[in-house]
Amino acid sequence: MSLRERLARTLNAAGLRLAGERGGRAANTVTGLLGLGRIELCTNPSCTDCAPAPTTR
Repeated sequence: MSLRERLARTLNAAGLRLAGERGGRAANTVTGLLGLGRIELCTNPSCTDCAPAPTTR
């Protein structure tokens, strides 16, 4: 993971934690203006890219 992506994800997570979806959108705006990119959240629970990996024990 690149430094730019890590910063964008960290800011997005902080925004989501502090203000919910509105904070996530604000963080995306800030990271977009800084040239770090945007984090798009997938709403499809069966998405293979976003769904958590099954745990094996």
